Amino acid sequence: MTDERQDPAGRAGPMRRTGLVLTVAAAVAATVTGAPPALGARFPGDLVLTTVHDGPFEAGGAGTFSIDVTADPASAGIGYPTEVTYYFPAGLTPVRASGAGWRCRITAGSVGCETRDLASPGFQLPRITVGVTVAGDATGTLTASGRAVEAVPAGTRPATATVASTVQIVPSTSAT
Repeated sequence: MTDERQDPAGRAGPMRRTGLVLTVAAAVAATVTGAPPALGARFPGDLVLTTVHDGPFEAGGAGTFSIDVTADPASAGIGYPTEVTYYFPAGLTPVRASGAGWRCRITAGSVGCETRDLASPGFQLPRITVGVTVAGDATGTLTASGRAVEAVPAGTRPATATVASTVQIVPSTSAT
């Protein structure tokens, strides 16, 4: 839902009602903490980023990571576009990435996805699925890590979250 109003800089344009929720939330927090409210204030833990994989992965094989972004139940929700960047170590190469409503791109050793979907507090954005290949000489444990951030207007602290996931690499069982 949008209203045609002026923003604090005097520009006319559509404003989402979620901005009003953030302002009310900031005022409530200020009442509790005694701090002055800030327009568009955000609170720690606004996003929850989780990942799971189907490991252990076999050297020379393939695997899948699933990445979930959820609006923290105590937050104002996800009211802006969200970007997720997930980094893979040497030995794991991303080969495909997708999710309903996400636009994903693969670059050397990482996957970047963005969506304009919104989420109410406690609700999850659609899952991102990333397929990887495992190097034939990969061994031990490998750690992939990622970050989610809301693309908020300048001057507003974005909601962020980070995560790391370790996967065990087992020797290939195929005959050589």
